[in-house]
Amino acid sequence: MTKVVPDPPLTTLGVVTFGDYGENEKPLFRVNAGMPLNEALEHASTLLYYAKKLSMEAAMDVRGEQYAWAAHYLCEMGKAVVDDLTQAMTPSR
Repeated sequence: MTKVVPDPPLTTLGVVTFGDYGENEKPLFRVNAGMPLNEALEHASTLLYYAKKLSMEAAMDVRGEQYAWAAHYLCEMGKAVVDDLTQAMTPSR
């Protein structure tokens, strides 16, 4: 089975921001441009894996609230990577 590789290879665009703060909800962070698709997806998968583990701890442990914010931020980072890649894969209109 041959692996299909787009030409040019898909990379992150660096357009998605996250970590909004303050009254105006300005973004504090941005996905970096130029990360290869497979590496970015692997990173997003790792972030979401740990978010899942922490959210389960938050749900099951009596003192679970200590894990909730960490899980929230990991989800936000993973979603930003996936959203950036989605924009890279979506043809311009």
